[in-house]
Amino acid sequence: MRQKPSDEIDTIAYAVSFLEAAKVLAPQMMGDNHTLIVPFYALIGFSLENGLKALLEHGKVEPRKKWFHSHDLSALRNLVEEELGIELREESAQFIDHLSTPHLEHHFRYPQKADRVELNKPPAAVDLTERILTSIFLQIDGPARIED
Repeated sequence: MRQKPSDEIDTIAYAVSFLEAAKVLAPQMMGDNHTLIVPFYALIGFSLENGLKALLEHGKVEPRKKWFHSHDLSALRNLVEEELGIELREESAQFIDHLSTPHLEHHFRYPQKADRVELNKPPAAVDLTERILTSIFLQIDGPARIED
């Protein structure tokens, strides 16, 4: 039974777990139409979503209901910038914004919603996502909050 409510450390932990799963898939993918590309990008999208939400939780951005159930990566990124004054590197912001529509519209969940989209190669997507999550972890003072 859970003893404490979830906080941004739990949220960033989920973000990292999605990324770690994506890392397992990445080396297996050869070519743009590999069967694992859809679940790979679903994992990357959820990783970024949870990472951005960890920052918003840490910053106590209100109203929480405005963003808590959002899958709009661009809107979450914009909230981080506007409400917390944290500006992501241009490359990171572009990566997030490029994935926003397919993630928001569930292109990686349902074949009926899928559309043709040009995406980063898996190693580049993993690298960018890892850099974004590392930055977020540092912003929420993660190293000092980890229990041994």
